[in-house]
This record gives sequence, C-alpha cells and structure tokens, in this order.
Amino acid sequence: MSTQLIEETLEETGTLEETLSFAPVCRSEELETGWGEALLLDGAQLALFRTEAENFYATSHHCPTSGAKVMARGILGDTIVDGQAVATVACPLHKEVYRLDTGSCLNADSPALPVHKLMEVEGQLWMEQIK
Repeated sequence: MSTQLIEETLEETGTLEETLSFAPVCRSEELETGWGEALLLDGAQLALFRTEAENFYATSHHCPTSGAKVMARGILGDTIVDGQAVATVACPLHKEVYRLDTGSCLNADSPALPVHKLMEVEGQLWMEQIK
C-alpha cells in the first residue's frame, strides 16, 4: 500500500488503526539491520526482521517443522528466485530456508512459515492485526 493512499485514507478516517486494522509495532530504528527480534502482539509470538536491504518483515516466531519458538534467531540472507532477489530466513534448528515475503520453504518439503503484512509509515512499523 502506498504512503500516499495511507495518508489520504487517514485524512478521511482519522487513524491507521481504525482504517486498516493495523497495529503499531515499533519504530523502524529500533530493529537492528541483519537481525530478528521476537515480539508478543495480542497473544501471538512473532518475529520481526530488518534486512541488509532495509526491508522489514513479520513472521510467526514458531518453526513450522518443530513448533519451537526460534525464528527471530534465524539466519537472514537472500537468494535468487525466478531472476529476482528475495529475502530469506533459515531456521536456526533445522536450517530450512523460508522466503520472508511468502513464507514458502525453499530447500525442504516443509510447511510454510506464516507471514504477516508489515509496513513502515514515517519511521513507524505497522502490522496487520491477527484475527
């Protein structure tokens, strides 16, 4: 969603929370580049990532294979898929590699990693609320 569309919608309705069911998560500068952070939001354990390319992603903190709460400690990287560079995270337990944009596993027959919509607006990170 473009920043211009968000700003226009905010002028009409007042707040991002009311408009899009997005919740404020943290300031973007609070996330260290190249690392993940664990977050508890509305009872859900999540992992937030800031890549070297300065992109932000939110996923489940649970490993799709074992259910262990470890994904925020995963190894960030990237790979080429269909000619495009995509951000990835590898589970620190099993080294399965997941796309951060779709959650699909790239190197094993593993369930997908749940991903959540995350956007940055004027330095504030907003995540679509989990229902």
